[in-house]
Amino acid sequence: MSRTQQRAILVSLSALSAMAWAVACGDDEEETRPEVTDVSEEEPEAEASDEGPAPDARAEQVQRELAKTRVHLDLLALAHLADVEHHGLYMDFGTPQRMHWTMGRWHNGFLRDVTAGERDFTRMGTDARAWFHLDEAGARTLRFRGRPLGTSAVVVYVNGQRAGQIDFEGQGVQEHDVAVAASLLQPGENALMFRSSGTQSVQGEDVAAEIDSLWILPETPPSGPLHAPRYTELTRELTVGGQARRSVVVRAPSRVRWYAEIPEGARLSFGLGADGAATARVRITPEGGDPVELLQAELGEGWSDQLLDLSRFAGEVVRIEFDVTGEAAAVGISAPSIVVPLPEQALAAAQANSVIVLLIDTLRASKLKAYNPRSRVQTPTLDAFAGEAAVFEHAQSPENWTKPSVASILTSLTPTTHNTKEQSSSLPPSALMISEVLQDADFATASFIANGYVSDRFGFDQGWDHYTNYIREERNTEAGNVFREAIRWIEQHREERFFAYIQTIDPHVPYDPPDELVSLYDSGAYDGPVSPRRTGLQLEDVKAGRSSFSARDIQRLEALHDGEITYHDQEMTRFVARLRELGLYDQILFVVTSDHGEEFNEHGSFGHGHSIFQELLHVPLMMRWNGAIPASRIGPTVSTLDIAPTVLEAVGVPVPDVFEGQSLLSTARGVARPGPQIAFSDKLDDRRVATAAGYKLVVRGNLTWAFFNLRDDPGEQNQIDSGRRHPIALRYLRGLYGQHLGAADRGDWLLGGTGGESRVLPQ
Repeated sequence: MSRTQQRAILVSLSALSAMAWAVACGDDEEETRPEVTDVSEEEPEAEASDEGPAPDARAEQVQRELAKTRVHLDLLALAHLADVEHHGLYMDFGTPQRMHWTMGRWHNGFLRDVTAGERDFTRMGTDARAWFHLDEAGARTLRFRGRPLGTSAVVVYVNGQRAGQIDFEGQGVQEHDVAVAASLLQPGENALMFRSSGTQSVQGEDVAAEIDSLWILPETPPSGPLHAPRYTELTRELTVGGQARRSVVVRAPSRVRWYAEIPEGARLSFGLGADGAATARVRITPEGGDPVELLQAELGEGWSDQLLDLSRFAGEVVRIEFDVTGEAAAVGISAPSIVVPLPEQALAAAQANSVIVLLIDTLRASKLKAYNPRSRVQTPTLDAFAGEAAVFEHAQSPENWTKPSVASILTSLTPTTHNTKEQSSSLPPSALMISEVLQDADFATASFIANGYVSDRFGFDQGWDHYTNYIREERNTEAGNVFREAIRWIEQHREERFFAYIQTIDPHVPYDPPDELVSLYDSGAYDGPVSPRRTGLQLEDVKAGRSSFSARDIQRLEALHDGEITYHDQEMTRFVARLRELGLYDQILFVVTSDHGEEFNEHGSFGHGHSIFQELLHVPLMMRWNGAIPASRIGPTVSTLDIAPTVLEAVGVPVPDVFEGQSLLSTARGVARPGPQIAFSDKLDDRRVATAAGYKLVVRGNLTWAFFNLRDDPGEQNQIDSGRRHPIALRYLRGLYGQHLGAADRGDWLLGGTGGESRVLPQ
């Protein structure tokens, strides 16, 4: 079964289970129809009561409503991403759940997950780090459960300050409480570090201890036995009123919290049931806002099904909280899902005959009017293209320079997986390029590449019937020449299905446009040091501190760069005109993108490859396919990693299971894909970046971090480094990125499977 099929089945099963609540399939099921409450704009009451339609009528109402929806986010399948509190937050290690507290497996001092008997453990080295969220500060008790291996003691630090020490007694599994003073804690994100006194070698790793769980309890923990909400028992069958349902099951009192970005028209669908007296409350807390209680329900003898309107939170990152109180030993939240309306009409079947992917090297999104209406750069052909295309407003590059970024575009693998990140590294032969996939599907394939890093020297000559690298062949790299050769090949193969990859390089150093285009952006006299053919060397000298640019020099540099973009657009005009003459322009899928942007001292440097700010990572992504992709602007965050699966779906070729991206075709055609809308980027092994919903999290190799609110600060001038600010959005991004960094299979990173270390292709 392919990964695409598995993903589809996951979504479909959740939708079917939700429908099954409300639909009676035979006489025997009539007696088990659940009670239903529908909370919507038309029916604003948030509390279930005995008034209103009878259960059968409510069931029919929910049937009608659910039949109009599809699952956007299956929260039951994402139980490992939930924070579960029972007298305090319980952090279950050795399970998929631990990834969103430890930033996965990346540089955090935690090692492999192991099972011993009925318990799961995560091994830890000398220094191990984790993070947890608090709504309010105040003293707490940290309960550590685990066993020592190579250490006799562990010092516990909270937010960089020493909180206490664990002194182990013997070698078995044991619990230790550490009193954490109120002065060490803060609302929002809090950092933990465990520093051990020694290690021993176990299976090739230096292991200090194995941790089973952490429990953030009140300053004075409740007396008597506590029932840990272990992950292995969190999702299971629960029978209420004679009806069994797979549910998230907790003991009262408990809170279960998920974090999500809410799409347009969303509703929260779930059932509630308990084996005893319990009260359930459902609250939504938007980033920057106060909690909103949508439901308070007394749980009775049967399941109570709910469909709560979330439309007021559309576009926001929120916390979804189920709070249960009472005496019940088991309270179930069955099939919790965020559902969205079905499209008004089904997408018509469509299959592109051929594909052109044009990558304009070193073109940051803000240079185009389609992304920045105030841009001075004249690109009438790209402007017209954008007006007829799906414009992805927030496309992110996986890396900040050419080789890893293009490798990700052509293989749909993250830079960490394909491992083509260094100056000397090559794309492994085991990395499957889209050119190979399409060549095997009898497409004619050709590449016209004007960047020397995307060459046979570095493994990019796989799957091409026609392969050209103008740098390596010491040929003219100007757009006019590249486009002429590309259109000549396309004309020769216009009767076949073809895939043409064109990578032009004009906006890249050296910036040397025609003189009239320099004057277009800088008409004043200039006698400074900036020399068009030497701009590459000059940028390197400035970045290395050997020289500097004045404000006038920067003005000249940017005029040269802008002139190159306009020159490229002029040559693209001729290319598009010839495609029209050949009758191909309206018959093909045409994708325009870039590998990275360029900095002009916005953050103290120049060029690219050195930082992870948006001037380098935010790139254009536009898709034109006449009659199949409508002209539109698409707001959710996406990655250029998704281009290859999009192309394959458009031409009707199965997407290989090894691809890690997801197709954007339905999104481009007006039906948003399910799941978190998030993009991940790298800078070598020193930075990890997650971007979603107008927020950006940057994690450094030493696990310090920075956070940006791109909604209010698109230029990233105000770095947020306190867990107190934007706590909901920060927790959302940190949890998802931890899950991604810990995934053994980055193609199915969200599902939380345990499969050992993440895949990295050998060089």
